[in-house]
Amino acid sequence: MKKFLLIGFLISFPFVSHAQGTWTQKANFSGAGRAYLPISFAIGTKAYVGIGYNSSTYYSDFWEWDQSTDTWTQRANFTGSARIAAVSFAINGKGYVGTGQFVSSTYSTFYEYNPATNSWTQKANFPGSTRCYGVGFSIGNKGYIGSGGTGSSTSIQYADFYEYNPANDTWTAKASFSSMGRTGAIGVSVGDKGYVGLGWKFSGGYQQDFWEYDTTLNAWSQKANFIGSARTVSTAFAIGNKAYVGMGYNGSSEQQNFYEWNQSTNTWVAKANFGGGVRASMARGLSIGGRGYAGLGYTGSAYMTDWWEYNPLDVLTTTISLSTPTCNGQCNGSATALPTGGQPAYTYLWSDGQTTATATNLCAGTYS
Repeated sequence: MKKFLLIGFLISFPFVSHAQGTWTQKANFSGAGRAYLPISFAIGTKAYVGIGYNSSTYYSDFWEWDQSTDTWTQRANFTGSARIAAVSFAINGKGYVGTGQFVSSTYSTFYEYNPATNSWTQKANFPGSTRCYGVGFSIGNKGYIGSGGTGSSTSIQYADFYEYNPANDTWTAKASFSSMGRTGAIGVSVGDKGYVGLGWKFSGGYQQDFWEYDTTLNAWSQKANFIGSARTVSTAFAIGNKAYVGMGYNGSSEQQNFYEWNQSTNTWVAKANFGGGVRASMARGLSIGGRGYAGLGYTGSAYMTDWWEYNPLDVLTTTISLSTPTCNGQCNGSATALPTGGQPAYTYLWSDGQTTATATNLCAGTYS
């Protein structure tokens, strides 16, 4: 509930709006600093982050972050082999992790995490070729994995795409990704559609294209290209009908810039730069309750542990429009709150108890 200060009937004023969104640093990840796309997914108000690599160690540890308390708790270690560049998503209160790479070995193994029992269960292997640096996301009750490569100096890059049904632990081949194989792309779902873009191709270098997957039609269609520089190992998450994409590596340096794509208008706009500075190969992004989260990754030779929250909502901007009493002693004045930004629907509470946008029958005085 937002309160407005009205002093007599002399002034009208706005609150300031920040249209770029804001980044706020939260408690640092409690494990060691790491990069190479650590897994992450959200279940309820909890984020789950783990595995990955720094300059000397492949990790299999796994951690839970509580949004309400801003605290990290270690959970059961990932029971598959330690690895990098795996994919992850959540469906119906459980997390799923698969594919990835350890040194020169790539994987097709696939696992389910149950937070209620703090336990991992191996599920049916991903049916495509072993791979790393693919994409994964969930839509409704199904999960999707595709793209990626073998991760070696003679790497094969894949364009195939598969759907996972946790109800019967089965995989189904779907329409291959329309724009050739690639590694280090972003994958994110917005509503009932999936999106894949950016990344790196042997045949074309760093990419800016952005594609939509329609589960009903089992078809891909190209959307507006990403407006930042072409890049790979970026971070993405979705909030409402918008996707947020940023950071990553463009062939010469890590990036800090960050962008919003609007599903309704198929347009991109720049948003506030990532609060932690330039960064690449971060934990795969996630969102909880209208906030996005990103962290870890590398900058130069440093492996990071910071964890950041992105709030896309404009700060509420309110102007007060006044109508003064017609005569001294009369109580026929009014004040109208005119909000923009923030998060509609708006609620109102004036200091005299009125709860509509316009407070009426006001005498001269001070109101809030």
